Amino acid sequence: MIYLDNASTTPVWESAIKAAEEVYRTSFFNPSSTYRDAIPVKMMIRTARTIVAKRLGCPPEELYFTSGATECNNWAITCGAKNGKGNIVISGGEHACVYECAKNLKTNKGYDVRISGILPDGTVDADDLIGLIDENTRLVSVIHASNETGAVNDIAALSKRIKAKNPNVIFHSDGVQAYLKISNDVRELGVDLYSVSGHKVGAPKGVGAMYVSSKTRLQPFVFGGGQEYGMRSGTENVAGIVAFGVATEEYLSRFDRDKILSLRKRFIDEVSKTDGVTVLGNGAETNATILALSIAGTRAEIIQSMCSDENVLIGRGSACASRHSGNRVLEAMGLKKKDIDGAIRISFSPLTTEEEVVTAAKVIARNSIKLRGNNVG
Repeated sequence: MIYLDNASTTPVWESAIKAAEEVYRTSFFNPSSTYRDAIPVKMMIRTARTIVAKRLGCPPEELYFTSGATECNNWAITCGAKNGKGNIVISGGEHACVYECAKNLKTNKGYDVRISGILPDGTVDADDLIGLIDENTRLVSVIHASNETGAVNDIAALSKRIKAKNPNVIFHSDGVQAYLKISNDVRELGVDLYSVSGHKVGAPKGVGAMYVSSKTRLQPFVFGGGQEYGMRSGTENVAGIVAFGVATEEYLSRFDRDKILSLRKRFIDEVSKTDGVTVLGNGAETNATILALSIAGTRAEIIQSMCSDENVLIGRGSACASRHSGNRVLEAMGLKKKDIDGAIRISFSPLTTEEEVVTAAKVIARNSIKLRGNNVG
C-alpha cells in the first residue's frame, strides 16, 4: 500500500504505541488521585506537556491538552467570542471546525461574523481581513497552513496588523497542518491562542492541545473536576497525551523539509507528464507536506477510487468535508467548478519514499487518461 493522505491522518509511530501501551498496562491510575502510584502518572503528563510546549515556544502552564483540534478550535471561537459584545472575523480558508463553529454563533446566537476573502494562491487576503476589523472586534481566527492546499499564512505579519488596528483582539490560529512542519513559536507568531492535533504527527487520534497566552482571558470550555488548570475538566487521556509527547519527538527526528520538497517536486514532474494537471494554491510558502492538484476532465472521487483499487491512497481535500459536494475553500480561491471537480490532495510524511511517489504519480496519470478516454468529467 502507498499512503499519501497524511494530511487526513498519519500512521501511529511504534514508539508512541509502546508509550500508550505502558500507560494502559501499568500506569492506568487516575493522575488526580493522591496516592503514591498515581504520582508517576501525573509526571508523565507533565513530561508530555513540556515536550509539546517546547515545540510551541511557550511555558508548559500555557498549554492545555484536549480531545483534539476540533475541540481546541471550538473552545477558541466560542469562548473567545464571549469575551465581550462585538464581532468575530475569520478567513475564508478556515477548516470546517472553525467555519462551522463561527456560523453556529451567527445563526443561533446572533453574533456578527465576518469572513474575509482568500487569494488565488490559497492565502488570506490580508487587506480584506484587516478591513473587517474595527473597535468592536473581539476575536480573529486565521489558519496557519491550509488543510486544503498547504498554503501558509504569514501569521506574524497578520498579528502585527491586527493588534495595531485593535490591541484588544484575541488572535487565534489553527496550527494543525503547520505543527512541526514550519515554525510554530507562538511568541514569534504573536498569537493569543494556537491549536494543534496529535494524529497529524503520528500520535493516536483523540488528543490535541491548545496554547492559551497567560495574558488572554478565556473561559473554560469543559467544567468539572478542575483538570488542566481548571480550563478543561475531565480525567485526562493519559495514554494519548503521553503518546502525543513521544510522537512529537519522533516526528521531529525524522522530518526533513528538503527531502519532502524534493519528493513533492518529483511527484509534480511525474504526474505532469499527462496533460491538464494544475497545482493549486502554489504560494510563495507551503508546509511542503500538502500538495493540491486539479486534473482536467476527471472527477476526484472517481480518481481516488480507481487509485485505491491499485493500493494507492490519496485525498480529495479535507477528509472532514469530503462527504459534502463542492469545496468551500477552493471556491473562495476563485476556482471554476470543473477544476474543483478534478481536485485531489496528496500529502507526504517522513516515511514517504521516492519510489512510492513515482509509482503513485504514474497510477494517477494512467487513471486520469483512462477517465478522459471514457469521457468522464
